[in-house]
Amino acid sequence: MDLLEYMRSQNNMTQAEWERTFEDEAREIIVLLAGGGGAGKRNGFWDVSHYFIAYVDCQTGALHTGDGRIVYPVSDEEHDAGGILDRFRREAVYRLKARKTIPHEVPEGVTASAQNEFLIVEVLEDDPPCPALEDVLAEYRRPVVVTDEVLGELTLDKDLDMFEGEVLWRGEQICLSLEVDVANEDTWTAAVAAMKQMMADQDRWDRDMRAFAARELTELACDWRESADEDVPEITEESFAQRIELTSIAMDPDGSFSAYFDDDDMFFGHCVTAYGTLTDGVRTVNMEG
Repeated sequence: MDLLEYMRSQNNMTQAEWERTFEDEAREIIVLLAGGGGAGKRNGFWDVSHYFIAYVDCQTGALHTGDGRIVYPVSDEEHDAGGILDRFRREAVYRLKARKTIPHEVPEGVTASAQNEFLIVEVLEDDPPCPALEDVLAEYRRPVVVTDEVLGELTLDKDLDMFEGEVLWRGEQICLSLEVDVANEDTWTAAVAAMKQMMADQDRWDRDMRAFAARELTELACDWRESADEDVPEITEESFAQRIELTSIAMDPDGSFSAYFDDDDMFFGHCVTAYGTLTDGVRTVNMEG
């Protein structure tokens, strides 16, 4: 089964089918939440998840580190009422009764956290004492900073799995984000190398992204211009390419990138985003936001 088939099969599960993917017997765990959460629509209900970075099995006392999720179902009515992600606090510890997901074969591309889930049966205690998890939290909060001679100082956002910083791009400061696997420092090195490769040829990349965006979006910008409440300058491919302003670049370890441009109000404040790879060049450009 490929990734798309797998995701479709997961989303088509009813709540009863989904709950059967977890062990019948519940266990007590003390879990450390970090990294945010989210909710996904399934077949007749919503699957709400909060990310954790470690838990302790209360029966064995063993500490388990690594990304995972605590999950629980909510109805459409509960989802539409709002606030479903307010049930648990980030960087907080909870003692739970929960059912662990049954191990099963998954296709490449499924995240580690999706394979390490606990379905909540009962919340037993908020903020229980747990020295082992306190140590994990202290290490999690420790800043991680990488300094590169080209990219400067990059600070790791562990919740978002990315390094963030600023660089000079053709004489102007822009924001930079390198999307990585926090647990795999090889991805850090690869993302830095990929961004430095782009920086070394920034004049060509800047020219190519602007030209591609102008070819793809000038006609659309002209349509938007006609709906403006006041007179605005005529938009040509040449003026479009000159007016957009690069504000940030996001780079992946494999050399895939997203570059974000300010639209100079041609789309009334929306963003122009260029996507591509270092190998294949600019592939698509969209008006977004």
